[in-house]
Amino acid sequence: MVIIKRIQTTYNTVLRAKMYFFFRKSLWMYLLGMLMLGYAFPLENAGVGPSALIYFFIFALVILVPVYHFSTQAMVRKAPLDANIEFNEQSIIIRHIDSNSIETKSWDWIKRIDVTRKDILLIVDHPTRFLIALEKSKLTTPEIQFFLSKKKG
Repeated sequence: MVIIKRIQTTYNTVLRAKMYFFFRKSLWMYLLGMLMLGYAFPLENAGVGPSALIYFFIFALVILVPVYHFSTQAMVRKAPLDANIEFNEQSIIIRHIDSNSIETKSWDWIKRIDVTRKDILLIVDHPTRFLIALEKSKLTTPEIQFFLSKKKG
């Protein structure tokens, strides 16, 4: 089976990937940090838990939201991607539209395939976190089965 999908780096796609990684890994680290902060400096008339939640929401609004916004904009400018990606049984072929270059990757390039309610996420084995999100609503049943068959473990 051969599946060809167009992948573009846009603000929404990069932010979506950042949010996926945030909820998958970083959220728990930040919540633990705010719990420790709430324990060390509890707010007056509030316990450790409510203090930690208040600290977390303030931290998210004042620091995380602007950082994620500006880093997403910078990443879109720094690493533009507009490519047709061909997935077949043996390899992944990336045809860059803007530079007319072609890359061929083996399936080892995909570190993990996560399946969510709405998406199939291909997490790439790359020094910087990178994923390819494919909306299930835009895939046929055989295409979804193909990606599920490639899922490791």
